[in-house]
Amino acid sequence: MLKPDQKLVIHFFEQIDKLNGKMGHAVLRYSRNPITCAIDFSHSGSSTRDLLDFGPDVPVLASVDEAVRAGGEVLVLGMAPSGGRLPPEMIAEVDKAVAVGMSVINGLHEHLGSRYPDLADGQWIWDIRREPQDLGIAWARAAGLQNRRALLVGTDMAVGKMTAGLEIWQAALKQNIRADFLATGQIGILITGKGIPLDAIRVDYACGAVEKMVMEAGDAELALVEGQGSIVHPGSSSTLPLMRGSCPTHLVLCHRAGLTHLDTV
Repeated sequence: MLKPDQKLVIHFFEQIDKLNGKMGHAVLRYSRNPITCAIDFSHSGSSTRDLLDFGPDVPVLASVDEAVRAGGEVLVLGMAPSGGRLPPEMIAEVDKAVAVGMSVINGLHEHLGSRYPDLADGQWIWDIRREPQDLGIAWARAAGLQNRRALLVGTDMAVGKMTAGLEIWQAALKQNIRADFLATGQIGILITGKGIPLDAIRVDYACGAVEKMVMEAGDAELALVEGQGSIVHPGSSSTLPLMRGSCPTHLVLCHRAGLTHLDTV
């Protein structure tokens, strides 16, 4: 799958400066792979630092063809359409990328692998949101661990739970604390290379999947469990499985400054 030296192209479509571009934003900020460029139909000709105040400064191009000429090898779908499904105009962009030999990282609910059965040698489609195998139910086993388990929680969706967790993780490692970041969403999995796509797991097994991941990280002094959604959001389904599966010793509350009500309803 993804190799450390493969060059990424982040396709924002038209969301580079919007909240729905959060997957691409996180890749831009935290990916250890080199980033060749971004694609955004509304901002081509600019650079990422013209639009964002983080990450490397790379050109924003207008097409997949331009990105390939710039040296891009792997297309990252960097935006999240409502409902996690790609509209036809975005699927057409993926078709172009695959046709010219690019591999694709897809964090959406809609899997793309079966759409491209005849890939070239070394070419791949990574559908991150696939349910892991061998799942069971939870038994509160994490409560018996002797480490600290900090669950990132939020007052809304998209308020920085993953970002806060990654920053705490990096700070802990710098202080020689044996810390681990336990990704529970597609963005965290892409950045760290491991974790579970919690919202792709059947509800009966969600708590058990979290528990299994936390138990496997039992040797870490500090296990930082990436939060999802918000317990006060009517469309959020992941917070309770995270609490039950991880049996947290600490909660880290994340809030977007200036937010006075649910922004994503």
